[in-house]
Amino acid sequence: MICTHPDILFRVGFVSRFMERPTLTHLKALKRILRYIKGTVYFGLCYGYSNNFELVGYSCSDWAGDMYDRKSTTCSVFYIGDITFT
Repeated sequence: MICTHPDILFRVGFVSRFMERPTLTHLKALKRILRYIKGTVYFGLCYGYSNNFELVGYSCSDWAGDMYDRKSTTCSVFYIGDITFT
């Protein structure tokens, strides 16, 4: 489910930290996640098929590029054949 709904990956991981002793707030968050999944059950990513298994990756980095707080910015994108993922 998380592979086809990457937008809920963080939320599910965060709520799962409190499985041992959930509070009412955690249960409300879980219900909200389940309602979201129910409303978007037909949304998702479609992974295609390709005979070309060549892995190509591109990355861009700006090491300590922010003049004020010296934070870095990085991004990357990868291709396996015609399929793109980040």
